[in-house]
Amino acid sequence: MGYVSVFIVSLLLAILGIVIGFRIGQELAARCTSKRQYWISNAVCYVVGIVASAFVWALGLVVLSFATIGLLGGAIAGLKFGWGSEGPWKKVDEVMGVKNRHLEQRGVPEGEEEPELMSVADPGPVQDRKTRRGK
Repeated sequence: MGYVSVFIVSLLLAILGIVIGFRIGQELAARCTSKRQYWISNAVCYVVGIVASAFVWALGLVVLSFATIGLLGGAIAGLKFGWGSEGPWKKVDEVMGVKNRHLEQRGVPEGEEEPELMSVADPGPVQDRKTRRGK
């Protein structure tokens, strides 16, 4: 009976780690402005996750190691979803129809004006209800 409870607690910690790691990964992806920063963030997540997992495992806290593994997986997934298509995910994103949000987040370079998407200077002709209904 004790093994079942250890399994359930380990599974819950892994799920909690995935959720927290996903949020961390999205925050890291929001700060990335180039592919280089994205790949550096990926590498940092891997190194920190593996070192933390090895440290917890070396202390003998096997149940907590599932949380660190979940954090690592969640952070990598959050980075991918926050950044967009990069590396082997390009084909998957094309099939799924995911757009690259990082391209939209980049601002307009200095010295260029942003395009005017909607003009509020000229509201156009005013019509009353009868004109729109065709009466």
